[in-house]
Amino acid sequence: MSNHDARLSRRTLLAGAAAIGLAGCSNEGRGGETGGGGTAAGVRPTYQRYTEVKADLPGAEYNIPNAFTRYPANPVQAIQTPPGDGKPIDVLTYTNTPIPPRLEQNSFWQEFNKRVGSPVTVNLTPSVDYTQKFATVVAGDRLSDIFLVGAVPQVPQLLEAKAVDLTPHLSGDNIKKYPFLANLPETAWNPCIFGNRIFGVPIPRGAISSQTLYSRADILAKQGLQGDIKNLDDFFELCKALTDKRNNRFALAGSPTQFVRNMFDIPNNWSENGKTLVSNLEHEAQEDVFEALRKLWSAGYIHPDGFSGQNQDLKVRFGNGSSALVQDTFSAWPSYLQTAVDKEAKIAIIGPPKHDGSGPGRIWLGAPAIGFAAISKKSEARVETLLAYLNFLATPFGTQEYLFRKYGQPGLHHQVVDGSPVLTKKGFSEVQLGLMYTADAPWTIFLPEKPGDAEAEFTAMKQNCPTAVADPVAGMYSETNVRKGPQLTTDITQITNDIIQGRKPVSAWAGAVKKWKSGGGDKIAEEFAQALHQSR
Repeated sequence: MSNHDARLSRRTLLAGAAAIGLAGCSNEGRGGETGGGGTAAGVRPTYQRYTEVKADLPGAEYNIPNAFTRYPANPVQAIQTPPGDGKPIDVLTYTNTPIPPRLEQNSFWQEFNKRVGSPVTVNLTPSVDYTQKFATVVAGDRLSDIFLVGAVPQVPQLLEAKAVDLTPHLSGDNIKKYPFLANLPETAWNPCIFGNRIFGVPIPRGAISSQTLYSRADILAKQGLQGDIKNLDDFFELCKALTDKRNNRFALAGSPTQFVRNMFDIPNNWSENGKTLVSNLEHEAQEDVFEALRKLWSAGYIHPDGFSGQNQDLKVRFGNGSSALVQDTFSAWPSYLQTAVDKEAKIAIIGPPKHDGSGPGRIWLGAPAIGFAAISKKSEARVETLLAYLNFLATPFGTQEYLFRKYGQPGLHHQVVDGSPVLTKKGFSEVQLGLMYTADAPWTIFLPEKPGDAEAEFTAMKQNCPTAVADPVAGMYSETNVRKGPQLTTDITQITNDIIQGRKPVSAWAGAVKKWKSGGGDKIAEEFAQALHQSR
């Protein structure tokens, strides 16, 4: 099961909420991706849950993914007729893994084309370069039949000019012709709706992209430590006990900025104040958060390289045991299993308490989608074929189609180990066609590498996600956020890191927020507030 989108940076497809400043994070779920969020009666697709495959641990009641302890022994054949029409289907999207072998050398791709019923061409770009690639393609009027929408200016105008209005095909009950698109969560469609029209198909995420604090439970247990912290002081004591500088061990792989903000009830990006929106940067507890983070840094509890390097470095530190705590998304769990040096390593989740011990804190709910794919107007005559292809890519866990799409052919691309598919080296190389960044099924918790981990992650999400704080404008669109948001975010992240590491005083925060507001933040708040008003 791929989880590579857990490592997306703010330079990728997502415009990102312009002001989080999450030092040391490595996740996709940072808030408002490029999207619309408009809605009207009869426009939003009717939600129709897929029920043919029964989960071992159903998550719907808690608004979390289903969990499976093994792949169903007799996968359902979900689609009877190949979606293709025999003509080529050209796709533009990104990848977070090495570019796969070309079609001629790629047996998975060849078999995939047979099952689709059309030859599929995928134009893949590394995620960090995708926005630039997308802008170039738009400027040259070379959009593919299906394209993932990049975070470029004037997205509504772009879609109006270049994309098929999918409202007649997907609004209300019309979507039932594409049952696996109808199985995508209702809120995931927010980014795809502009001016009460549907312009794309979302790539759903939601609770799985919420950030949390991972712990190496095996390391804690060896030291006789518990992860059930009740307040900020307990957190400091745990970090102190897990730090041994002489042996190059530091409690935290990176700065736990969001985890500490969760302890102080900082809102998720924005909070509503009447008809206006207020950025969480302005919250009165931010300076208290910085004081706590500065203490963690000055005491040496955060790895000295915690503010530099790549996201993968956090996984390496956690995996080799040099840091027993790391902040990341729930979707990152599989990659932490893969990077664990000690195969007996045990992963657990620590939920945030309120800083003063007055009860449990609340994590931030991940954005409902990480982006969406649109269909080129030049391909409008084939819109039903292309929607059928996207429906094929959204077939859910437990189906034959999902098994093939993620794991390829048995014996060649995957081996069955204890009843579950495990990719071979050839499989990992060949199946990475960016399919999950074109369309995908709702996320499923499936961790066959480690018995008991699917149950552990499900339980942790069940404990933390039902009370998670949502971003009120997740998935909505602000032109200023697209144009100025990335630079504003960079500036805020820099001041955040400077304050935590003691290069600037906590008092510098107020001036930075004032600069953020006048530099575009207030305008972003206005535009998001207007989008929120129009969505109701």
